[in-house]
Amino acid sequence: MEKLEKASTKWWFFVILLTAQSVLLPIVSRNFDPKNIQQMVYTTLSHAPQGHLGGLNFLFQSLSLLMFVLLFVFKNKVRTLFNGYVAFSYFAFAFIQNMAVTEQYGFSVVTVNLVMFLLVAYVWIRETLKPENNYDFSNLRWKYAWMIAFALFAYLCPFTSQGAFDWNPLHFFYKNSVTAFCLTTPAFLTILTLNLPKINIVTYRITAIIGTIMGIYNMFNFLNPHSVYVGIMHIPLLTISLYCAILSYRPTSKQKQTESEHPLL
Repeated sequence: MEKLEKASTKWWFFVILLTAQSVLLPIVSRNFDPKNIQQMVYTTLSHAPQGHLGGLNFLFQSLSLLMFVLLFVFKNKVRTLFNGYVAFSYFAFAFIQNMAVTEQYGFSVVTVNLVMFLLVAYVWIRETLKPENNYDFSNLRWKYAWMIAFALFAYLCPFTSQGAFDWNPLHFFYKNSVTAFCLTTPAFLTILTLNLPKINIVTYRITAIIGTIMGIYNMFNFLNPHSVYVGIMHIPLLTISLYCAILSYRPTSKQKQTESEHPLL
């Protein structure tokens, strides 16, 4: 992880990330057309298994809530379990969100998303095998209240399929937010932020950087009046990820300084 930490501070690391966005084209088994990249991506994402889990959503949502409760109650006693859950989640996101079989394109893969999600899964797997995160929540402060609110908003995903607001709290159990990279990442990053500076900074940084990229992509939904709600839904991802990415590059000495705000607890 030391090599990746050093690499993530180099200019060429960001050049590689930016280049990958245009070099890693979608893979389709038929009807590939470089002029229709956006359509291939949209078709794949809209037909991916993640959006068609049906009754399994309740199981996954309940498991996710249980993991959060266990972490807040037992803290470092369940550190490996929680890290493993997050690692598995990102590994699953890579495949259930970015692959599909459609009539138009056959088997298709959004390659760049797959690679980026697997990179995030990799840093969490490394964290699981050699844990550095200390979940004592010693950094739980009022200044991060906005992150908690935004993370809960993304997790609840208070929209109908037509884009109308729906604040039914049962969405915590019946939505499919926990199987989506963009709706779950704000919660994971918020948890890490509440434990600064005693966390795996590489895991934090890579998760935040990829989250920022995905957040920027989804801001283009504001250009279409029919998908504005999708853009709103991704504001937590962009703002939290960008904020965490910036925090991850602060000098360690500053991260360890005692903050003057009164803690929440």
